Amino acid sequence: MKERAIVVSKRGNQAEVEVIRTSACSKCRACSSGSNKQTLKVWAENETNAEVGQIVEIEMESRALLSATFILYVIPLAGFLLGVVLGLKLADILNIIWRELFSFIMGLLFIALAFAGIYANNGFFEKSRMFTAKIVNILDNQPKKH
Repeated sequence: MKERAIVVSKRGNQAEVEVIRTSACSKCRACSSGSNKQTLKVWAENETNAEVGQIVEIEMESRALLSATFILYVIPLAGFLLGVVLGLKLADILNIIWRELFSFIMGLLFIALAFAGIYANNGFFEKSRMFTAKIVNILDNQPKKH
């Protein structure tokens, strides 16, 4: 996936870029949680030595994007479903009267555990650099004041 962005700041071999969302990107809303903002700031590997204010093209591998989507959506959903099923079984074993409510609460507990597990592994994801965007091209060589 390639997007246009403006370099906002630099730190070592990384640059903070403000992504200019395309119409296809803005329809997804996965990054913005429903926000109407047209920009999104991310850190990207600055292999092209882009300067602050330059318009660049950033890229993230499709495989990495699909993996991130799987981690953030499928794993918590699977946790919720597992919690509901285990909650129903446990409610039967313990003779709990409101078994549906109990299983729903177990589902919420398991989804919370799934998100906690994802958060706990955030350092691993950052170190792996799998989900890091890369600046692949400088589109405008003239740095603009930002």
